[in-house]
Amino acid sequence: MIPAALRTTGPERLAGAVGARVVRVGETALVVAGSTDQLRDVATGPYAGEPARRVRVVVAYWRHTPWSAPVAPAPHLVRHRVARPHLRRGSAVVSLRYDRPVPLGDAVRSALTALAPTAPLRAPVSTAPARFGDTGINPRDRESAARFDATRVNPRGRRPVAYLPDAASLVLDVPRFDAATLAKLRDTGTVTVGARAGAASVAALCATGVLVDAAALPAPTRALLAPELVAVLDEPAPAADPLAIEARSVRQRREALRHHAAALGEPPTVTAILATRRPELLGPALAMLAGQTYPRLEVVLCLHGVAAPAGLAAALGDRPHQIVEVPGDASFGTVLGLATARASGTLVTKVDDDDTYGPEHVWDLVLARHYSGATLVGKGSELVFLEDKGTVLRRRSGVPEQFGEMVSGGTMLLAKGDVEAVGGWRPVPRSVDLGLIQRLTRAGGTIYRTHPLGYVYHRRATGHTWDPGEEYFLRNASATWSAIPPDGLA
Repeated sequence: MIPAALRTTGPERLAGAVGARVVRVGETALVVAGSTDQLRDVATGPYAGEPARRVRVVVAYWRHTPWSAPVAPAPHLVRHRVARPHLRRGSAVVSLRYDRPVPLGDAVRSALTALAPTAPLRAPVSTAPARFGDTGINPRDRESAARFDATRVNPRGRRPVAYLPDAASLVLDVPRFDAATLAKLRDTGTVTVGARAGAASVAALCATGVLVDAAALPAPTRALLAPELVAVLDEPAPAADPLAIEARSVRQRREALRHHAAALGEPPTVTAILATRRPELLGPALAMLAGQTYPRLEVVLCLHGVAAPAGLAAALGDRPHQIVEVPGDASFGTVLGLATARASGTLVTKVDDDDTYGPEHVWDLVLARHYSGATLVGKGSELVFLEDKGTVLRRRSGVPEQFGEMVSGGTMLLAKGDVEAVGGWRPVPRSVDLGLIQRLTRAGGTIYRTHPLGYVYHRRATGHTWDPGEEYFLRNASATWSAIPPDGLA
């Protein structure tokens, strides 16, 4: 049972008041929903199979993102119109007309393609030779019955208040995932599940980010969960510290997603692009890439006007890699373009030589791309290491687990085909990341920011193109440490 006192935001209270309803007159249907989550409920609800030729979908609260797309082509769809609010938020209306009756659920899913990001820039399948080795996925997990739809049930919208020691707690005997419950889970700290909960429901609940107490689950149910997820569920309760609680949440959702997300399939090939003109930084950077847990990762190392130091291949271990030497007078954008052209992966991710990355960093980005459907995913620079002061701090930098307009340049992951579709990296010395992001959004792409853990942004006293001074970061710090906390790299 969900307590009535559980906190919700204003928009969610509005969405809850509107609810979801369907009015039918002959072959015409009016669908009214408070939010896109509630609209998804209609797509799979009791009206989903009823036929309709004319459908009008109204979403009472629709939040603008730097993205827009038309209704995707669909069988028998002959006309459609999309009306979005002029301001950043408000009501959105999608009108659809078909040449013959179609199931109402199909029409609602078509409307959702114009109202909720669904990766409008599709990545082509890479024709490069498969050189990435085994996927590392246990066949038992692939065949597990405990599957859930991660594009619908995921950490999207999870709020920092959920990681406070006094965050709300729930007891759910049989977890359900309608729009109202998903909204409430976003600021819920812990959920205790009962013995009747199914394995798929428990895995889905874990993927939302709430800390799950599954002690009551019987052995046959636990046996359907991936051993890696069970191991996290059996860990002792985290310390009463927001970072420790968030780290536990991240580890739990990560295992739930990569072992139980129904449509994830074989992990896509990824190429990490590392461009440097500072060979003294290569040791830690290459060790970090060699230590990534992602199984299908290639490294393209661009040496920008510097000679290749000895031992590069040994530093990368068994990781497939390429080394590209570029003249020092080439612009940074040109360097990235040459590295991208050499990439064999379907996806590419940019890595900076002077930042710190946790071993699960690439996996986090791939999972976020799967459940968000975004064109580009990344992390925010919330954890910052001020090298000259020897201080690590945490600051608020954007909103995690949300669609937005910006991610940290050293964390961007997107399809190689999408980079090429917008003309590649601009051949300029700076603002290369921003230029690509701007062209992607103008082309209809979406940007999603996942959780910030596993990435630490480094600042030095000099050498940055944007330099507000170290005091800027200290003024906005919510916590500080004398070294990178282990939970920050969870």
